[in-house]
Amino acid sequence: MRSITRKTPLTVRGACALFTLLFVSTIGAVPRLSAQVSSSVQSISLTAAKGETVTLGAPTPNVQALTLVDSTLNQYATPFSITVSWDVRNSTSTVVSLVGYFPVPAQALTNGADNLASSRIEVSTNGGTLWQPVTASALSGVGTVGGSIVLFTSPVTQGEAKRGSKVVSFLVRINLLNAPATSAGTYTGTLNLIAISK
Repeated sequence: MRSITRKTPLTVRGACALFTLLFVSTIGAVPRLSAQVSSSVQSISLTAAKGETVTLGAPTPNVQALTLVDSTLNQYATPFSITVSWDVRNSTSTVVSLVGYFPVPAQALTNGADNLASSRIEVSTNGGTLWQPVTASALSGVGTVGGSIVLFTSPVTQGEAKRGSKVVSFLVRINLLNAPATSAGTYTGTLNLIAISK
């Protein structure tokens, strides 16, 4: 004998109760939203400064000797080389220069009481085509009056020119043409080198 199951119809009251249960359950699953609170914006300033530099490498060679002969041109055999490096602001500097000078022009080279003036010392920066005596004035206060020479100048007014380096080579000779006879012995002296920006 087959049993018969009777389905109970959903009443209005039951439907309302079921809807209420589902609604409450759904509300419980929704995350709560919290309001964001922000402060006012404050700032800090950052700067990084690099100082200007002009440097010289060690000259190569830094010592040379020759046998002095009267009434002739006495040239040192090897060119001198020195590296000039600079990193400057073109708002404050327009050129970089290498200056050579003798501290006492009348006594550029000395041998006891006998002296050779700086006018007898000549320098060439173009391989010997043009020679100049070391008799110029100081450059911007650097060097000595009548005992200086500018060996190199570079403009630093545009772009990458404000930062760079240059190997400066120059020849040196002692001009004894039409000069009084020198004395036996060793003449010694120092040609100072300094790079400046201005």
